[in-house]
Amino acid sequence: MLVLIVDDELEIREGLRANFPWEDYGIEEAITADDGDTGLAAALKRRPDLIVTDIRMKRMSGLELIEKLSAERPEDWKSIVVSGYDDYEIVRQAMRLGAMDYILKPINTAELGEIVRRMVDQLEKERMDREHRQLLSRQVESALPKMRDELLRELLEIPYNPYRETRIRHRLTTLQLDWVLKKKLAVLAIEVDDMKAIENREGSRREKELILYGIGNVVKQTLEEDCSLRSALYPDSKNRWIVVAECRDSGQLEEHRELGALCIRRINQFVKVNVSAAVCSAPDYASGLHAMYSETEDILEQKAVYGGNRLLTSLGWESATEKQNPSIRQPEEVLDLIRYGTDEDIRAAMDRFVEMVQSWGMAHIRDIQQGIFEWLLDLFKKAAAIGWTERGWERNPMLVWESLEQFDTMESLRDRSEKYLLDMAGDFRKHAASPSQITQEADRYIRKHYAECLTLPSVAAEVHVTPVWLSKLFKKEMRKTFLEHLTDIRMEHAKKMLADVRYKIYEVSSGVGYKDPVHFTKLFKKQLGLTPKEYRKLQGISDE
Repeated sequence: MLVLIVDDELEIREGLRANFPWEDYGIEEAITADDGDTGLAAALKRRPDLIVTDIRMKRMSGLELIEKLSAERPEDWKSIVVSGYDDYEIVRQAMRLGAMDYILKPINTAELGEIVRRMVDQLEKERMDREHRQLLSRQVESALPKMRDELLRELLEIPYNPYRETRIRHRLTTLQLDWVLKKKLAVLAIEVDDMKAIENREGSRREKELILYGIGNVVKQTLEEDCSLRSALYPDSKNRWIVVAECRDSGQLEEHRELGALCIRRINQFVKVNVSAAVCSAPDYASGLHAMYSETEDILEQKAVYGGNRLLTSLGWESATEKQNPSIRQPEEVLDLIRYGTDEDIRAAMDRFVEMVQSWGMAHIRDIQQGIFEWLLDLFKKAAAIGWTERGWERNPMLVWESLEQFDTMESLRDRSEKYLLDMAGDFRKHAASPSQITQEADRYIRKHYAECLTLPSVAAEVHVTPVWLSKLFKKEMRKTFLEHLTDIRMEHAKKMLADVRYKIYEVSSGVGYKDPVHFTKLFKKQLGLTPKEYRKLQGISDE
């Protein structure tokens, strides 16, 4: 402990410093100041535990010292004022300002000793109380996440019971999760692919913990950065990370699907493992959380049929490429963007131009100009191979170089490059097939081959566009995703086959492209509200 003695009389302050046995009271050091001004400066710098100050001094008084120090440092110190017999009213003011006690001149060392001991005991008690409160606060802070996880597990993993609602409501409010009871919600589940194989490796326990910890961090950061809706994240009892988020309607549900695809890509990039994600098919209130959670469990089982490291839905799977915008790093995607996109699409894709150039790792403007020049020439060559009629760049490529060489800022180089892409797009629009022709061709192919194992990439290859762009064209032209369109066609054919007594249900499933009859049954009921067996009964056909 440290004591500060403030008095403008040298004999008094030095006498107290040197002659009073401070160490007997647990005070290791005594320092002095000759008036209130220097006393305040010393108190702010050295932060003494105890201050003994004369009340009357020539410049700043002891009363002002206590008042100003209280404003700067309201806790962790005590003060004793030294006064004369005629200072009683001033002493009263000092006590109101927080002085613990006072002692009259001339100072009696025994009396001072009693006051100091009481002060030191009070300081120790307050310090222990403060440490105890801090310990309790830390314990509560560390317990809160566990309490949130336990409550969310109870809400999602145990069937809804209305008799528990009052108790759960109180716990949700305490844990600042009361919004869960007020809004419609959606559930997103993320699961490591081939976890058992990871667990069976040597040193697997530590590796498994690190993987799950890393995934949790990636998902948490993604929610904070990319999800504008309130959400909660917790690890379930089966080593999955579960997101519960507000979800008003199907539009916001689509946002959650995009969020799931984004999480997969970031986990692949930063944790270096494959994961699958499942999103419930429709939003619901808190009473439906268990049903939504169970649905995501069922959906994740489709990995065995459709493969992992992708976003799975009640309709099947969606490749992560279905959710991405065209990448200007991939020449094929840029060419589709130029042929079928609008000027706005091109400008939006070029928002990634700076990121692409920075990834090349070039520091000098000349190197950057050269890299952009080579990127453009590669695009020009590939565009010419598929019908671009402009050939000025081929006859004199130095004109392209000279146009880039004029600019020495990233913004200007981006604008110049974007102009080349927009000019190419304008030329293609005069000759290329329209977007509707592409989707019509894709539709014809799907209707002919719906019973096969169709995927977005396989159909895109047939119509000579990239998967990313075919996905965008389906949404734009048909107002639904590739997967939704494929499912609709398969269900129409399934209804026809179910109306024919010659086919058994497993044969119908295989006949419309589903290897797993159980998944086919769930999907059929999701689409039509009836199981295949119930649908047959409505047609007057007895099930096998």
